Amino acid sequence: MLPLTSLGLACALFLGLHWLVAGSPLRRVIVTITGEKIFRAVFSLAVLVSLLWMGWAYAHAPYIETWGEAVDLKPVALVLMAFAFVFFIVGTFAKNMSILNQNTPEDVNVKGMLRITRNPGLIGLGLWGLAHFIVNGDWAGHLLFGSFAFQGLVGPLNMERKYRKKFGAAWDAYVSQTSHVPFLAILTGRNRLVLSEISKSLLIASLLAYALVLYYHAAWFGVSPLS
Repeated sequence: MLPLTSLGLACALFLGLHWLVAGSPLRRVIVTITGEKIFRAVFSLAVLVSLLWMGWAYAHAPYIETWGEAVDLKPVALVLMAFAFVFFIVGTFAKNMSILNQNTPEDVNVKGMLRITRNPGLIGLGLWGLAHFIVNGDWAGHLLFGSFAFQGLVGPLNMERKYRKKFGAAWDAYVSQTSHVPFLAILTGRNRLVLSEISKSLLIASLLAYALVLYYHAAWFGVSPLS
């Protein structure tokens, strides 16, 4: 199998698992048969397999240039990556709806990072994909990073469709205080930014992790993120 074809199939599996299985009525059918715990275990394993396949196929894919390395866009990518690290690390530890469906709208207090976006971890994933997509102008990069950008930035909208149907008025009340798009609820007056509510230790850890990856990026991945 050609490596680029293999990468395309791996990305299709990754997106298909989220959109055609977990994000569709098929999920309910499967859960009826297997039970919730077995479904989540098998689904998580399938996603892990798709990620490993994507990584292997990308490492072996040929370089077929589209717009090439966009050096002029690297400063933009660096800013996006700073937000990606903060959203992903701080957001992962924030009690919200998008972490493994463990919470209900009534459980979640809209404070800290959730004032900025109600899907911080997924937004972080999406910004990571977008930052790499814009500077890597080749087909393998488009497939890999485009898949992560799409799932992180657009995927939550499909997830929220299920929440709206499941939780009804409670979900609407939660959404009225928040936004999927970062800072939109704040800019439209539905919320306000309270920096004191964001964990300082997690924020520092996010920025330190970002600095560490920047420093070792060339050694680990063979390319410098700096201009």
